[in-house]
Amino acid sequence: MKKIIVMCLLTLALYGEKYISIVGTADLQGMLEPSVQKVDIDGDGKRDSVEMGGIARLATLFKQLKKENPNTVVVSAGDDLMNRYFHVYEGKAILSLMSEAGYEILAPGNHEFDKGTQTFAKALEGTQFTTLCSDLDVSASALKGKCQPSLIKEMDGVKVGFFSLIVESLLEVSSAKNLSFKGSNVEVAKEMIALLKEKGADVIVLVSHIGYKEDVALAKQVKGIDVIFGGHSHAYVKKPGHIGKTVIVNGGEQGSQVVKVDIPLDEKGKVAHKKITMSKIPVTAKYAPDTAVEKKLEKFKANLPKSIVLGTTKKAWVMDSKVTRKSESVVADMINDLMREKYHVDIVLNNAGAFRGKKIYPAGNITNMMLKEIDEFGNYAYLLTIKGKYLKPILEHSAAEYGKGGFMQVSGLKYTVVLPKTRQKINGEKIVRKGERVTEIKVLQDGKWVDVDPEKEYTVLSNAFITQKGGDGYFWFNKYGTDPQNTYATFYSIMAEEIDEKKELTPGERDGRITVIH
Repeated sequence: MKKIIVMCLLTLALYGEKYISIVGTADLQGMLEPSVQKVDIDGDGKRDSVEMGGIARLATLFKQLKKENPNTVVVSAGDDLMNRYFHVYEGKAILSLMSEAGYEILAPGNHEFDKGTQTFAKALEGTQFTTLCSDLDVSASALKGKCQPSLIKEMDGVKVGFFSLIVESLLEVSSAKNLSFKGSNVEVAKEMIALLKEKGADVIVLVSHIGYKEDVALAKQVKGIDVIFGGHSHAYVKKPGHIGKTVIVNGGEQGSQVVKVDIPLDEKGKVAHKKITMSKIPVTAKYAPDTAVEKKLEKFKANLPKSIVLGTTKKAWVMDSKVTRKSESVVADMINDLMREKYHVDIVLNNAGAFRGKKIYPAGNITNMMLKEIDEFGNYAYLLTIKGKYLKPILEHSAAEYGKGGFMQVSGLKYTVVLPKTRQKINGEKIVRKGERVTEIKVLQDGKWVDVDPEKEYTVLSNAFITQKGGDGYFWFNKYGTDPQNTYATFYSIMAEEIDEKKELTPGERDGRITVIH
């Protein structure tokens, strides 16, 4: 990797060009300490366990990169406020350490607002980086005066303009309050480009938190962006995307690698678009922790409790597999209902195996460890649409999986399983024996239980194991589902957000959404 970086620098030097480097991360997720990850670090196709990331190592690497090229800007594409350091310090630890580590620009993601606008605003106090909120009207919120629509940094006579975009679903998927959008992503992008050009920007960089596919779609509709440094997709790209003269990269997740984009300028100060390069630098033990940042991190770490009390429950949470895999589970009901309400879908279908814990949690405190045990796999929730005619075979497969992890817990739907009847059998993606166990399927529409319309496109939420991998034999979602969208939310994040707002999360009573006849 070092050879690649040096070669890029030498190539630029030989051409005698000025160049600007944009380096940074996305979706840090509050991962301030190094963690062991399975990655193909040397490109040989093998995934090895490597300790990567850590805010103190990032600080060292950022300093090195700025030393190599003083015309370097360090950015974050958002979703940094998550996990235990966020729950305990409400963003103060994460953002203050990012500031200390050398971040210069933050484009917020949706998770920055998980504890509300005021908490985010308070966490920004004392930070040295610039927070961008190009598409948000913050005038009536606690963020007033703490973020700005754009920024121009002048380096070596070159004016680099920055602006930001956030997911248009922010107000639906977070606890953001007193905010409004100035326009669509496309509308705001066009306005920002015109503004930055008017101010004399030679280079325009969008620090985005809308997702890689959406970045590509945006670039197809909007001209004038030189580089999109994106987040929200939680994935590093193998090579940069190119739409016209726009180069698109993504900052990955958890700070395991730093993404570096070199933007050369010709002798007239114009961007040499064809020569823009991207490299990914693994953040390994090769980079010794920055002493000052490490010392500050240790102070925060020393005051972390072993488990964090998030709220309370008035009733026990029964997570016994005999319940979740053989009957309606009131805890699964609660979680699925939260997801249906948050994402405004018709139906939620989650396999029993996704609900872990495998024990009874007594009434009293709800801790972060409790939620992590229940959401052991941390699968992302996916949205998609699927025709009603596929719900019957999907539920027949659930009935065939009775007593196993594939038994479906639901919301917005109810069904009856008659165990003595014929069990469905599949072979790969082929049904070799139709099931007859499922009867009385109803969906909740406008507050009323109605029959399934075979030709209606229902909006459905399920987890990545089911929708993307066909887990437990559920091939229908990937084969017949359309418009799949990753919410990047998990059982944990959904529950934690609800508890943070209401300080309590108590399961209800069984409502008969799943009936099993023996």
